[in-house]
Amino acid sequence: MTTLRINRHSPVPYYRQIEEWIRNRIRNGELQPGDAIENEIALAQTLGVSRITVRQALDNLASQGYLIRKRALGTFVAEPRKSFVLTRPYLRSLTEEMAEEGLTLTSKTLEQKVITPNEEIRRQLNLAEGETVILIRRLRSADGTPLCVETCYHPYHAFPSLAEIDLTNQSIYEILEREYQRRPVTAKDTLVADTATGLVAHWLQVESGAAVMRILRLAYDAQQIPIEVTQTVFRADRHQIVIEYQE
Repeated sequence: MTTLRINRHSPVPYYRQIEEWIRNRIRNGELQPGDAIENEIALAQTLGVSRITVRQALDNLASQGYLIRKRALGTFVAEPRKSFVLTRPYLRSLTEEMAEEGLTLTSKTLEQKVITPNEEIRRQLNLAEGETVILIRRLRSADGTPLCVETCYHPYHAFPSLAEIDLTNQSIYEILEREYQRRPVTAKDTLVADTATGLVAHWLQVESGAAVMRILRLAYDAQQIPIEVTQTVFRADRHQIVIEYQE
């Protein structure tokens, strides 16, 4: 094992030195995904620092995606984050994006029903008061690992059969194109840093308060009619989204 001698004369804080030491051990392959990290007390004694210093280093590495904390089990090296590069000249569904990246995306439908939307959803979809929408909430997994919880709203009057179709492992965009010859072609996406709570944390298999990325999408068809509002919550510890802009 590569050892660390804390440089007590360096302006670099102790916890930063510990972070870099563990990060380098992961990068050079000394520590592999799934390997356990020594507990805070043992590391503090070995390095001659306080337990608080060690905890800060481990917490920072966990927030950066290098480590994963498991309650009552300890701290482990995380699987490398998968990158999803969004560079498409036209709008794609998540299923299509993942297939392009070589990942197998599976879906579990959590909710699929007709509801009366709240004021915000109604406004975004330009619906009259009293009009309904189809709510579809799915857990999406990439190569067997929970990736995101996706909640979609579509105008019921435009796509009534969407409330009944079996959506297992299907792309909603492909269904809309096949059944209605309509699909989103333009959209505005808003990315928000957030934390997982309640059922979302449970579905994503992360602790309550864990970092997540929330993407809010308002999508339009070819006539620039809004036909979809989507809220997608991604795990932030195992995945990252890279957006490239091309001329």
